[in-house]
Amino acid sequence: MQSVRSRPRIDLDLTIGGAPACSETTYTWAGAHVLTLHTVIPRPDLALELHSTFVGHPRLRTHVVHLRLGPVGHEPSLTSADLDDAQLEPTYAPRACAYEHAQRLIEVLSDLGHRSAVTVPGEGVFDALERIGPGTA
Repeated sequence: MQSVRSRPRIDLDLTIGGAPACSETTYTWAGAHVLTLHTVIPRPDLALELHSTFVGHPRLRTHVVHLRLGPVGHEPSLTSADLDDAQLEPTYAPRACAYEHAQRLIEVLSDLGHRSAVTVPGEGVFDALERIGPGTA
């Protein structure tokens, strides 16, 4: 029987309503040009998942898809966009993708009526994300 590997984490700090909130952000590479970031908030009153997939190449616009699941009582939602920002590209700028994912999380929580913030405790939290990226593959 094979074991399931856990996804690598990005240790971001989430606050909701000014108070620290329990959450976990992980990521998955699917080749050199596809990066998915996953954030889970396991609160009984706000069980929420946000999955953001970035597909891009240095000579193309990056396509991003955001899938929101939860909270209870809300229909799942799926949004997508083609981004012209050359700095937002998974192959050479996975950190920018992580910041875009965090911004989308703040927007999702705001749409649900929650004031939130995502802070980066130190730039070192991105070291593994960038090491696993295409530059080292």
